[in-house]
Amino acid sequence: MRIAALAASGWVLLLAGCGLAANPQPPTLWLPRPVRGLRAERVGDEVRLRWRMPRHTTDNVELRGPQRAHICWMEPQGQTLVFSDRLCRTAGNETFFPDKPAEFAAPLPAELKQGTPGAVAFFVELESPAGKTAGPSNAAWAATGSAPPGVAGLELQTVRDGVVLRWNRTPSEPEMTMRIQRTLIPPPKAPKPNAKNGAPPAQEQTLEVDLSRSDPGGAVDRDASLDRVYLYTAQRVRRVTLDGRTLEIAGLSSEPVIIDAKNIFSPAVPTGLVAVADEQAHAIDLSWRPDTAPNLAGYMVYRRDVTAGTGWERISGSAPVVPPSFEDHKVKAGDPYAYAVSAVDQDGNESARSAQVVEELPQS
Repeated sequence: MRIAALAASGWVLLLAGCGLAANPQPPTLWLPRPVRGLRAERVGDEVRLRWRMPRHTTDNVELRGPQRAHICWMEPQGQTLVFSDRLCRTAGNETFFPDKPAEFAAPLPAELKQGTPGAVAFFVELESPAGKTAGPSNAAWAATGSAPPGVAGLELQTVRDGVVLRWNRTPSEPEMTMRIQRTLIPPPKAPKPNAKNGAPPAQEQTLEVDLSRSDPGGAVDRDASLDRVYLYTAQRVRRVTLDGRTLEIAGLSSEPVIIDAKNIFSPAVPTGLVAVADEQAHAIDLSWRPDTAPNLAGYMVYRRDVTAGTGWERISGSAPVVPPSFEDHKVKAGDPYAYAVSAVDQDGNESARSAQVVEELPQS
């Protein structure tokens, strides 16, 4: 009896040791999750779509390999828009990799590239290998109608106040602007931006010029610093309001233009130069109004012997004088001397000399 009981116990333990299998799971359908965050941008005769591909299927399995995407567009029926596979007109089909940024340029049909502006909604549907879909993306709206003219003849010039831009003029249009994109190009040896070295990304700034009344054919970017290299592009953009939505229609962008905005401009000429004889120190003291230029390096001091009729000579040495003052100890009592001062910036640009002053050290 005991042996039988032990045998029975061992059988129970054996069953317990095997454990119970989890509930069987149905095989995945490899149905990608719907796209979220679809964005549309109308440029010229096409609509540029951007989104990020999902990483998982609807049953939380990681997607593998490229995924099929069907891109289509619809016009609203009255004031409402209800997605319909039957009514959504195909713009294209493409494959995209999971968990990656995706882009697609959808050409507009001929009837949508001209005439009165309207609004259409674009959708992206991701398909399983069996051609099934979990539903469309969000609606991304784009404006139809004719696009503004592209920008031609973009030219750049460095001036003291920044960078001058010039382009070929076109007739003005209501609600149209010139959108200027400026990107700073770092020096060749600058570290490339990444998470490890913490280098900052390229500095970008967007400027706008109103073209609704007239096209000036140019503008001055006063925020551009000298001694920098910039890349510029320009693009005409028209804003339209349709059914409460403000949309943009952009023309083709200009060709990118690079400018090395070197500082070749001399500082302002110093003013207020005063010369005073200092008998006790046996010197002539000079002082003038300070220059407030941010890139000022200092000043150069020049002297001319009036009695001898000599030309101007620099008496302040090879390096600029930083404070707006100077003492000339190499003077002969009783001889008049003419003085002038110039300003020098950090790029070595030197201004013209100031108005001269004449002073002499009295004889004892």
